[in-house]
Amino acid sequence: MIKSDKEIADYLGKNGEIFCEELHNRSHHFFRTLPHSYFAIACAISLSWTGHAKYDDDFVLYASAYIDAAIPKDTKIAKVYSLRFGEEGLDTALTNFRIYLNRVKGIMPDFDHCSIQDINVLQQRLLNKLSQLRDKGEVVGIGPWLFLGAFKIILEDQKRFWQNDGIDAIVMPTGLEVDRGIMRLKNEGYSFMKDFDLHWLEENKGTLSDNYATCIMVHSHISE
Repeated sequence: MIKSDKEIADYLGKNGEIFCEELHNRSHHFFRTLPHSYFAIACAISLSWTGHAKYDDDFVLYASAYIDAAIPKDTKIAKVYSLRFGEEGLDTALTNFRIYLNRVKGIMPDFDHCSIQDINVLQQRLLNKLSQLRDKGEVVGIGPWLFLGAFKIILEDQKRFWQNDGIDAIVMPTGLEVDRGIMRLKNEGYSFMKDFDLHWLEENKGTLSDNYATCIMVHSHISE
């Protein structure tokens, strides 16, 4: 790497950890205090990260309980808290996360005591199950971005994994801000971005497997 490459990599590494601490501190109390499924809470919080919903305590409380099938649907929630994808987009995400979690609850580990390898295996098992449910038309509206968002939230909460070498095996999504940063680094000609194809960041209508494979390519390049 040339000097400028190393400097920017060091900067991103240092400030990325600070940002992760801030995100951890903002959401950690939900996992410690709510009685619902850990994965349901992660899905609820991730809907704010994806821009589906406002980040609000009342929304996380409702969404985690609803996704966990602990309460019935409140039709006012999507209208009050929806953002980027509108009321219908948020309602679809909530409804299908609820259906999905109901089908996979039995394979969930104890997230506070499992290993990073357990998370890696879980990600693959959940992806396979999601693919099956989508093919049958039982789950709609959950693609790689929404699917991976929950894992982003899980790893933000589990600080014990942050210095674990195995963390890079967990595929992570990119958000709008990260995508813009990647495009800027590519356009400014940094050598470590020379093999990065900006088309990888484009949303497409391919199969779940194809889209997930693209997420893996982006994740692998960033991890390097």
